[in-house]
Amino acid sequence: MKNRMKKSQPVLTLILGLLAVVCLLPLVLVIIVSFTDETSLSEKGFSFFPGAWSLKGWQYVAEYSGQILKSYQITLFEVIVGTCVTLLFTSMFAYALSRKDWVLNRFLSVVLLITMLFNGGMVSSYIVNTNMYHLKDNLLVLVLPGAVSAFNCIVMRTFIQSNIPDSLIEAAKIDGAGEFYLFFQVVLPLMIPSLAAIGFMSAIGHWNEWQQCMLYIDDPNKTTLQLLLVRIEKSLEYLRNNMDNLTPGQIERLNRAPGTSMRMALLCVTMGPILIVYPFFQRYFIQGITVGAVKG
Repeated sequence: MKNRMKKSQPVLTLILGLLAVVCLLPLVLVIIVSFTDETSLSEKGFSFFPGAWSLKGWQYVAEYSGQILKSYQITLFEVIVGTCVTLLFTSMFAYALSRKDWVLNRFLSVVLLITMLFNGGMVSSYIVNTNMYHLKDNLLVLVLPGAVSAFNCIVMRTFIQSNIPDSLIEAAKIDGAGEFYLFFQVVLPLMIPSLAAIGFMSAIGHWNEWQQCMLYIDDPNKTTLQLLLVRIEKSLEYLRNNMDNLTPGQIERLNRAPGTSMRMALLCVTMGPILIVYPFFQRYFIQGITVGAVKG
């Protein structure tokens, strides 16, 4: 059996390697198209070997460099603060739910499951966040609503119950450890795989989120990166659909816009940081999700 496994390993490695290359091809194509001349794109379409190269797409993106840097700052604030808040609240709630002797365990577990099936909707959420919490045009609105999700709590609760024995917690209590000391000094360091998995998913969600910013943020200096890219794309689409009402300057600017190559350049700007960060979290991400899904 072992000999068969050893003989099949090169074949499996080759197959997985080919699958990895196939998965990377769309990303490579996006990068190539961002450096492709617009005339070549219109004649040949998307190609790994374009007829002519051009930096016009990236030059057009560079014209928005000031606003893009501001939006990067806002997006990084949302990702870092939002992820930290999510991990703190979710881990504390999951730890409380993992304690079977806690009096509110069953009640709050039912409440948590209800939130997976029902919600108040967008209108009621908007009224609560603006009129009651006064989060209109406040960056905290990108962080606090949705900081705790039922799915993340269930994954973390399952991880705690599966990997942190009750005997360890009881021993710490016998030594005189309080609940906060027990959580932050004993339980939390053992939750690193689960924290990495949930943290990565939370960071991805915050990085790609734009609808929340569109609903609640009016100040252009507080626009996230994703919403900025959406507005750039929408503005070009609006100009193309209203050519008869444009000034000569607007028509000239629209004619200089590279179109497809500019969109691909914007896409590269958006997904670049995530591609850099992902390899460092991959091991913890897979481990945390596997434990939460298989043993749950």
